[in-house]
Amino acid sequence: MLDKIEHDMNQMGESKTPFLFMFDFELKKPFVVPLHALDSSEIVYSMNDSFLDYRNYQRFTPLNLPPLKIKKFPIAFEKFNNSFQLVLNNLLKGNSFLTNLTAETPIESNWDLETLFFKCRAKYKLFWKDKFLCFSPETFIQIDKSGLISSFPMKGTIDARIKNAEEIILNDVKEKYEHTTIVDLIRNDLSRIANKVWVERFRYIDKITKEDGSNLLQVSSEVCGKLDANWNTEIGTLLLKLLPAGSISGAPKPKTIEIIQEAEKTLFQGGKRGYYTGVFGVFDGEKLNSAVMIRFIEKKENSLVFKSGGGITSRSEAKKEYQELLSKIYVPVF
Repeated sequence: MLDKIEHDMNQMGESKTPFLFMFDFELKKPFVVPLHALDSSEIVYSMNDSFLDYRNYQRFTPLNLPPLKIKKFPIAFEKFNNSFQLVLNNLLKGNSFLTNLTAETPIESNWDLETLFFKCRAKYKLFWKDKFLCFSPETFIQIDKSGLISSFPMKGTIDARIKNAEEIILNDVKEKYEHTTIVDLIRNDLSRIANKVWVERFRYIDKITKEDGSNLLQVSSEVCGKLDANWNTEIGTLLLKLLPAGSISGAPKPKTIEIIQEAEKTLFQGGKRGYYTGVFGVFDGEKLNSAVMIRFIEKKENSLVFKSGGGITSRSEAKKEYQELLSKIYVPVF
């Protein structure tokens, strides 16, 4: 399956045929389709980004909606802590320097997923009918037509209502270590496919507004590289060398993925993340833009689950990580 997807993406890139692609975290359900063949009654997307502003629907605002309400049914702390301790033990043994631990939380909402898609505010949005909704703030990679590749790892979140929140998050030793580790990982990943790699910006602040009007501060960096001029002829090959995304796995990547698979067995129905923390993107014939699929609601039969998590280091505290997981359960609507 991956071989065919890689071939198809390379072929469409060479012919400069615009297409949409999706990769799940486990790389078991890759998906690619030319934009002219995409069924907009099934899959709707939006990229609200100056680099590549693209969507497959007319701007639409549902009317006469009641205020959004989201009710959470958090997993027990004890259940989360069991997985946290497994991760922590591996960190203390030196098997990983940073591990992203995630879980699913059952929720109820008075809006359906399609309404949430049209009303939520995010840089990247993707709705697959009867499957899931993603409203991600995080860019995976962008490639311009000259071959400049840029990645924007996000690590570190704090409630903006906390006094001196920006100063606190930027000076937190654990958060700085976690962010630096991911930036190093992204540099190493880009070095596998790029001729030159550098850090353009290190630890800057993004502001994200929640549905209750409050804000989260998110720490990001920008890592860049230079690809060969004919990069479009091997889009699929390049992408697969970077997956899964470093910001939602950890370092070193292969061993950390093994730890994640063991630790998250009890935190997800079926033991798999699925498309959550995968990537999706669009090649428009000249440029490529893509997102890490975080901020994610999945439909399971007649119920909804919100998938969230965060990075764990040897300095992490279980209670704080549990609260961060829950704090990320929100929808930024307008």
